[in-house]
Amino acid sequence: MKFVTGDLLKSEAEALVNTVNTVGVMGKGIALQFKEAFPYNNKVYMEACKNKALAPGVLLPVWDSNLLYGKKLIINFPTKTHWRQPSRYEYIRSGLSALKELIVRENIKSIAIPPLGAGNGGLDWKEVRDIIVNALKDFPVEIQLFEPNAAIKQLLQKEEVKKKAELTPARAALLYSLFAFESFGEYSSLFAANKLAYFLQRMGQPLRLDFKAHHYGPYAVGVQKVLYTLNGTYLKGLEQGQASPFESLKLNYETWEEVNQFVKQMPEEDRKRLTGMLFFLKNFTSELSLEILASVDFILSEHPNFTVKEIADALWTDRKRKLFKEESIARAYEHLMNYKTRLAIS
Repeated sequence: MKFVTGDLLKSEAEALVNTVNTVGVMGKGIALQFKEAFPYNNKVYMEACKNKALAPGVLLPVWDSNLLYGKKLIINFPTKTHWRQPSRYEYIRSGLSALKELIVRENIKSIAIPPLGAGNGGLDWKEVRDIIVNALKDFPVEIQLFEPNAAIKQLLQKEEVKKKAELTPARAALLYSLFAFESFGEYSSLFAANKLAYFLQRMGQPLRLDFKAHHYGPYAVGVQKVLYTLNGTYLKGLEQGQASPFESLKLNYETWEEVNQFVKQMPEEDRKRLTGMLFFLKNFTSELSLEILASVDFILSEHPNFTVKEIADALWTDRKRKLFKEESIARAYEHLMNYKTRLAIS
């Protein structure tokens, strides 16, 4: 057994293990890489999930080929049930038992295994590694065990080659907002993108995003999906479909003029909303003040007659209740009241 780091998809092993859930979502991490590299495997996987044929301890082997990686046996290995739920150590153990049977049955000579459940699944890598080693240490097969590696993200950024994303009014508005946000001395991130999109939609821009109360304020899954579409052309940082909320996203400033010209061609009403939103946020661009402003507005959008005290009581996490000072809530409230007609606060 060899412990390695790097891009698992480039392994010369005959079989590649793909960590999946059982509901048919390959939206992050290594599963997303497999989805894009091996579309036939994804089709078979989706059908298996639809038929409820996949479960922890039940593997789905699929032969697929790729011009870059060649013919591979993709072993879809459930490390969690629903994508929202964490992985469990018992899923790793039962899956490894099934994997040993599969290796014998398919006469597999070499296999590459990712850090099962230790990424998005939330499991401790040291414990997962011990489970894998104990299960497979004496097994007569060449094993490459890939360890978690932060450098892989940088590698993927360098190698990312995708079809150029097309600009739309919504995409251009979000990109323009991020460029402007950086001109305020801040940096782009999923957190910033969510708040910019939130207030742009609150000012009437039809972005069709569904914002929910989240740990750091209003959050919409759709924002990350939009940015992933733009990744590789207009920005970098979402090569695996994910990033932490405050992880820096690198805007491609070579595309600024293209974005700017697109925005100039948008209807005047859209441009006014965009510039109005940026002016509105100019004194609230720090992470904490932006979170407070968005959280207070989110509460007011549902309870427009709430007082500052009632807003403070309505904060939806202990973290917010401890972190948000009443004077900061009052400052955000006053600012929102000055803009209440634009934000549809009655």
